[in-house]
Amino acid sequence: MKSKMKFDISELYDIFQSRKNCYFVCCDIRNLIVINDIAFKAGDLAILETMQRMADATGEDDILFRIGGDEFALLTAKEDEEYAKGIARDILAHNGECIDYEGRKIPLKNYCTVLRLGEKTMRYSELFTSLQTALTEAKW
Repeated sequence: MKSKMKFDISELYDIFQSRKNCYFVCCDIRNLIVINDIAFKAGDLAILETMQRMADATGEDDILFRIGGDEFALLTAKEDEEYAKGIARDILAHNGECIDYEGRKIPLKNYCTVLRLGEKTMRYSELFTSLQTALTEAKW
């Protein structure tokens, strides 16, 4: 029986409490199962490349978290929606660029969404659910 991965986003939750008016940029890898079917190491490369694409698009005070197997949330340090949308555009501009796994070129694409959760009081579990829901909706 496979064990389920667990991700602790308590640090993200704590930072979110002080940045409630800031924006999240959330990303998910498209078709990771297909990449993992090639090799799990190829999937690992896809995850690392997605994280790098996000990190390259961020500002100095933005913070990147892995919130699932291939899902990421970047909490910006700015209350500017256009700033967050610019990060998302920068990440999506790389869609279709390939990762190299043992000489095989594998195109990597991401889903990306921007959201602001606002000032309402939110429990830890609500934060995680809100980020996951935003990613799910970005896929449609």
